Amino acid sequence: MALKELISKLLPLVSGGASAVGALRKRLIDMRADDHGADRLTALEKTFELQAQLNETMDVQLTVLQVQLAKLRKTVQFLLIALIATATLAAIALAAAFMR
Repeated sequence: MALKELISKLLPLVSGGASAVGALRKRLIDMRADDHGADRLTALEKTFELQAQLNETMDVQLTVLQVQLAKLRKTVQFLLIALIATATLAAIALAAAFMR
């Protein structure tokens, strides 16, 4: 849960970072025609976009994992109840056999 909360808090920052880098890139390109700096800013912008996509993918995967873990928990709880019921019935049957 903590990881999901952290990702949800960081997602707007990373998403906003990509647009901020894009705006900064446009202004810097207007100020000077340095291709090397523009290439670096383009690479930085793409990196932010990839990070945002990765965060979204991780969020989806965490959601799927949480759903599967919830199903597994319910199954284990059911099996535990069934095991307790079976053990109780076996103890009653054993007690009845010894009383005869």
